[in-house]
Amino acid sequence: MNTDVPIFVSDRPVLRRDRLSALISALRPVATLCAPDDPKAALVLTETSLVLIARPRAAPEPDAVIAARLDCAMPLAQVFHGSPDRMEVAMGDCPDLAALAQVMTAEAQANRCGSHLAMARLFEATLVLVLRRAIDASPPEPGLLSGLSHPRLHRALVAIHAAPARPWTIELLSAEAGMSRSRFMADFTDRIGTSPLAYVTQWRMGLAHVALNQGASVRDAARSVGYETAAGFRRAWLRHFGALPLAAAPADHTAQPFT
Repeated sequence: MNTDVPIFVSDRPVLRRDRLSALISALRPVATLCAPDDPKAALVLTETSLVLIARPRAAPEPDAVIAARLDCAMPLAQVFHGSPDRMEVAMGDCPDLAALAQVMTAEAQANRCGSHLAMARLFEATLVLVLRRAIDASPPEPGLLSGLSHPRLHRALVAIHAAPARPWTIELLSAEAGMSRSRFMADFTDRIGTSPLAYVTQWRMGLAHVALNQGASVRDAARSVGYETAAGFRRAWLRHFGALPLAAAPADHTAQPFT
């Protein structure tokens, strides 16, 4: 048996198969309020817009009113590799966002019990709105958001995110997308910037990296992303990261981008 080939293991609840649910579930974003001028702020509310900052910057966002840091299981900069470092949504273009901003502003001004907790959870909701708007805008740069904006290609990405342990092949993924094999391969590489099976591996390794950081054994991490044996998983990890998984578990390990 070729133990480098993942097997399908499913013991998780099935999420609705939309473009963001499985992705957000894997990211597990946790917002923490911070000073408006905090250079590490990832979500920043101004009087007219909400800004998502995927990569930390030296200078704070100008005109910030309320801000939050964002801790995710996988770094946004890696997951959304190729996307702009800064994504902005104007309040006037998104009534739902404007409504959330009004609630956050009211909570900040009133400073009632539980306000910080409520604002943090609202910031997590705004992340979904920003990413949804970015997908709707069909970004031209190759990357995950560009792929998710494709009318058919996104179906394959959603399937990968929802069931990373399934033994994906080009035939299965192109069938998910409802595309011919050749068209699927060409469009995937053009939109994402890498081949379909390379993306599958990157996504699996990212999830396994999270599992190891949270204390899972190599065997459990391997099975969670579909590898039958720890040995097969170690070989795949070594090819991807250039080191064995136990040595790569610290959170500051530099992973390959999820392009």
